[in-house]
Amino acid sequence: MASTSVNYSALEQGYDLEINSLAPVLAKRQQITHELNHIQTLRDTTLHSAQQALLNSITVSDDQAARRDLDDVQSSINDTLRQVRSLVDELRYLGDPADPRVRAQVEATKNQVQQAIQEYYRSQTEFDRALREQVWRRYEIANPEASPEEVEHGVQEVLAGTQMVFQVQGARTRQAKDAQAAVMERSAAIRKIEQDLMALNELSREVAELVRVQEPIVEKIEQNAEQTALNYEKGNEKIRHAIISARNARRYKWYILLVCIIIIAIIVAICVGWCKSTDHC
Repeated sequence: MASTSVNYSALEQGYDLEINSLAPVLAKRQQITHELNHIQTLRDTTLHSAQQALLNSITVSDDQAARRDLDDVQSSINDTLRQVRSLVDELRYLGDPADPRVRAQVEATKNQVQQAIQEYYRSQTEFDRALREQVWRRYEIANPEASPEEVEHGVQEVLAGTQMVFQVQGARTRQAKDAQAAVMERSAAIRKIEQDLMALNELSREVAELVRVQEPIVEKIEQNAEQTALNYEKGNEKIRHAIISARNARRYKWYILLVCIIIIAIIVAICVGWCKSTDHC
């Protein structure tokens, strides 16, 4: 009964050690999940509201205020995503990369981060398309006499930032001037989105690369483990041969001793027989 109690205690201690070794990994993943939830909240509420505010604004002051709010929330999301990237980097070094539980946590975290990036990318892409449609319509309002080809060319120049101010053709109405200002605000927002999308692509690549970096390390550890097991088996085989050789050596010693005793006994018997037969003893 005592030995059984000791065995249970040892198992419990081993289980506790396993849990403790995984605790830093779980804590770091929880921190990452918290940051991702914060990004989701910003995206679904603050970002969406700022995007709609810019799409719905009709005056220059409203456009500028909406653009400032939009820049703020986009910067907050981008900063948080970069922080998450750093946390994923830290996660890789908190546990044994060969431990399948650690690898599972890292892989699950990578999928979480990639999903958050994709959802933000999708939101920005849809907003970019809506802004481009508005730029096209507002440019037409500001240039009512322009041909479709001229509108296309002018819109592309504005979006590229090569035409920061364009001339309003026809009557310089307040509506046309407001349309011109709206185009400029939206084209600036579009260029900012394009930069963000490129940064998101790079961030997604980096997160995937961080996880792939673990794979050669894990493969090396597994190779070392296999080599260690092979060396251990070879060592055991040598020990077995040594034990057999030692046993054989001891057996041969006993054989030699027995032969020596037999020889001595024969010699003694011969001597005793000779003494008795010759009466010289």
